[in-house]
Amino acid sequence: MLILALIIVFGILTFFGFMFLKNAAARYIVGGVSLIILALSVVMLTFHIRDNWGMKEVTTSTSHVVYTAGDKSAAYGMMIKAEIGKNTGNYVLIYRNDKNSKNPDTNFKPDEKNIVEAVKKSATYKQVAGNTAKVTTKTTRRVWKSDFFKVLFGIGDENKELVKQHSVVSVPKDTWLVLTADQVKELQKKAPEMAAAAKKEQEAQVQAAIQKALTEAVANVPAAQKEAAMAAAKPAVTEKVEAAAKAQMAELQNNPKAYAKLQVTQIRETLGIK
Repeated sequence: MLILALIIVFGILTFFGFMFLKNAAARYIVGGVSLIILALSVVMLTFHIRDNWGMKEVTTSTSHVVYTAGDKSAAYGMMIKAEIGKNTGNYVLIYRNDKNSKNPDTNFKPDEKNIVEAVKKSATYKQVAGNTAKVTTKTTRRVWKSDFFKVLFGIGDENKELVKQHSVVSVPKDTWLVLTADQVKELQKKAPEMAAAAKKEQEAQVQAAIQKALTEAVANVPAAQKEAAMAAAKPAVTEKVEAAAKAQMAELQNNPKAYAKLQVTQIRETLGIK
């Protein structure tokens, strides 16, 4: 750090000039000029320490796609959140950074060994329209304005010092779930119940469709003959309705976005998530 050398050198010259030079003109020139440079050096160092004078802030942004923390074969995506503190809006978020990873990654967990830098970092999430989940990180660092300031004040790791870093994970609101660890446990517990309820509801819908089709099929049959006509028509109507229901389900499963949206809606209802 050149500024310290200047302060030391001109501090000595100031003392020498005023204390040891006998010639008045030389004393005031050497001592006076040295004192002015010394004062300027101290002021510049003060501004640098207090206001980071000689440096500027540079912000960079990076972004990449992220993948579900849940079952990779599931139609919908999942991210697990854990808020740091209370009502901070700052989260540890669990998801996969690589779609081929066996296990999900824990992201944005504060480094307890480096608290000074950890407090400068934050992360949150938002639910957006779209089909792809991604994380965008904006990082602000201090760098030297020029080589002159680097030579004058440079010492240690001051260059590229982290000022702040903020990450936002954007997930599709219709096809992704953002759950707490407790909600994940509740979902795992209720999964068999949900599957049974979905199957029961589907069967009920099929029976209702069969009944409706039978009623329409014998609408013009005399009342005395309706019961027999419904019995005769039931096998064919049942087969037709069940085939249509299977085709509808197959079509839904072949539309990943629609199927994921349906599952996400059902899970949210089960967990009481608005």
